[in-house]
Amino acid sequence: MSNPYQSPSPNAYQPLGAPGYVPPDPGYGWVNQIRIFAVLNAVQGVLEVLMALLYISMAFFVPAMMQLERANNPNVRQPPEELFWFMLAVYGGMGLAVLVAAILRLCAAWSNYKYRGRTLAIVSVVGGMLSMLGCYCAPTAVALLVWGLILMLNPAVKAAFEMGEQGYAPDQILAAFMPYRQPMPGTPPNNPFQGIPPKPPPGDGFGR
Repeated sequence: MSNPYQSPSPNAYQPLGAPGYVPPDPGYGWVNQIRIFAVLNAVQGVLEVLMALLYISMAFFVPAMMQLERANNPNVRQPPEELFWFMLAVYGGMGLAVLVAAILRLCAAWSNYKYRGRTLAIVSVVGGMLSMLGCYCAPTAVALLVWGLILMLNPAVKAAFEMGEQGYAPDQILAAFMPYRQPMPGTPPNNPFQGIPPKPPPGDGFGR
């Protein structure tokens, strides 16, 4: 005989078409962090873009200033010509590396905010370590790497991204992982725990 006062199981109100595994937690706290992580990853990306532009500017500005100094003081001993190319390569290389890391972060943040692009998120935090070449925002880059890997490897987060790839809206994904499920957005009030109905087959709806 079943206990009518027993709390419902976490999967009792799982929406139709959602992944077959939703952790018993049910992981709402983890899933709720995805958008926060996406915003902070985007902020890191914007800061890295600014630093990359600064390095790329220095790659041309510093050698130009050295050339100007040589022209204004021809009698003063000047550094060798190879130094100009060396500084151009160093500053330009650092700027391009940081810029690549920043673009990865911004692309990942845009997708992650919609619960998509989980693999891209992992690539962005790992590739984002390139920004350490410029010794800029290194502590926050390491923090995002650790947090991002822990977050993206969580089973509940994996399931949330699967729902996002299937086309569920962010509010629907969050509702599916709440400890006590709320009615899914767009669900009729007479059946508050029913999930989203499956898409009708192509044609007139009668299989023709």
